[in-house]
Amino acid sequence: MNFIFLVLKRLFFSRQSNFFFRITNLVSIISLSIGIASLNIVLSSVSGFENKIFEKLSSINGYSTINNLFQTTFDKSEIPLSDIVQEDKSLIFEYIERPAIIKSKANSNNVIIYGVQADNLNHFTLFKHTNQNQFSNNDVIIGNELANKMEIQKGDPLILLNPLANQSIVNKERFLFLKVKDIYSSGIYDYDSRLIFMPIEVVQSYFNVNDHISGWMIFDQSLNIQELDLPFYQINLKDRHSELFRWINTQKWPIIFIFSLIALVSYFNLMSSINILFYEKRFNLAIMKTYGMSNKRLLFLFTIQGVVLALIGSILGIFLSFIVVLLQEKFHIISLSENIYFVSYLPMLFSMKNSLYILAISIISSIVFSSIALLQILSINPSKILKN
Repeated sequence: MNFIFLVLKRLFFSRQSNFFFRITNLVSIISLSIGIASLNIVLSSVSGFENKIFEKLSSINGYSTINNLFQTTFDKSEIPLSDIVQEDKSLIFEYIERPAIIKSKANSNNVIIYGVQADNLNHFTLFKHTNQNQFSNNDVIIGNELANKMEIQKGDPLILLNPLANQSIVNKERFLFLKVKDIYSSGIYDYDSRLIFMPIEVVQSYFNVNDHISGWMIFDQSLNIQELDLPFYQINLKDRHSELFRWINTQKWPIIFIFSLIALVSYFNLMSSINILFYEKRFNLAIMKTYGMSNKRLLFLFTIQGVVLALIGSILGIFLSFIVVLLQEKFHIISLSENIYFVSYLPMLFSMKNSLYILAISIISSIVFSSIALLQILSINPSKILKN
């Protein structure tokens, strides 16, 4: 620690160092900190956005599902829950998925029904405020976008139509009268405009598929799922929504690349600062070489000063990025269109792991760039410099 303070004193407060050199060092540190902060903010934005989307999707679909490869619904006795998981089964539960049509006084719309047990509603973070004890009979929970389309509110009636029923006969099997129990908002338009939730028993009875399910939702990533035999398979959330996460990856890498180049330019500024340092201290170097100091030793001493500059700039940049992430998460300064990006603001997730990677790369880069800049040391001719 004392050595670092000595180097800092040498860089900024040495009487032999002129004002221009100190300003150059300061500019190098500021430019490097801005470059590092920009890169870390972008990484935090990408991580935060992906994490927020994953969080929203998992609140509806769970972290993974177990389905049948050949059948949309199957008798749940074909694969008992004990064959899937031996551990706590409270975070894995059955569901049924069916297409249907709903009609209000204003208009009608195609929907996807998720039939779930009322006891499991508390696992959906969307329904934390829904009283699961009252979710029964012909209650339905719909998305806010669908509610706007249908021009309905909480407590309004709806009619459910089975598109697979015999349409030539008007009978009670084709129609089901529902009541809007609650309205949710996930921020994902495809869900909020199409997905509705009903008690699983009502859905099974209405579609005449008693004891049939579409699969199981898993709301615990740590569960150790047993190896499944075909036709049953497990699909995780990212594979289920592969196109969405592929789009996120397609968008993030060009952005990261651009801001990495900005950080790279900062290292060139650092190299310029080292070159100026070399020019100012050339007479000292000549004297040191005259007294027998090796090129390796000289290179080490000057590289240390480059590392200190990079270390200060990187730590300042990481700290600045942390402040920006904190402010964005608290005040939502940068807003987004929820219909396009699924979120109303730009989410950021500060990663200490990414920060340490950046710090390590910064130190390594400073060593490389400083070494390149100081290769001139090898060609120093002490007698010529001292003579001039």
